[in-house]
Amino acid sequence: AYARKYVNPRLSRGAGEVIQKFYMKLRCEHSSADSTPITTRQLESLVRLCEARARLELRETVTAADAAEVVEVMKFSLFDAVTDEFDGLNFARSQHGSGMSKTAMAKKLVALLNREAEASYNTLFTVDQIKRTAQQAGLRVANFSDFPNSLNQPGYLFKKEARLYPPTTASVSSTELT
Repeated sequence: AYARKYVNPRLSRGAGEVIQKFYMKLRCEHSSADSTPITTRQLESLVRLCEARARLELRETVTAADAAEVVEVMKFSLFDAVTDEFDGLNFARSQHGSGMSKTAMAKKLVALLNREAEASYNTLFTVDQIKRTAQQAGLRVANFSDFPNSLNQPGYLFKKEARLYPPTTASVSSTELT
């Protein structure tokens, strides 16, 4: 609360140059039609993050080192926004904010599978059934053959048998089947 009220950092010349250089580089590299659009919103975010970084240390001046750290975070964030669940680059994910993160896609798919499990009293899904559910929901996955396995590691799906997966919260008991 103290920092928010009393510390109002200003950009130093060095910090401004670091931010400007990075922003201009992004604008040049991402100016084609098939890349992530870079807008002034990213520039404003860079400035706010730099100010927050300095405020964290109760400093009134944003240093070039603060700006460099924020640039590294932004690079990682931008790279993460365009990588798919197999660490391949998929620029279509980030076009005009229409992409869906791996986590959001996994949660949506598991929710759909749970709904389907409740409706059909079937708690095991084949890869083909998972693929069909994902396609019906409009989830785009670059390489679907590895997708269920990638959901197995963070615990969204658990592999029961060869190519059979129950969603993690499927709760149809054997007494409900009678």
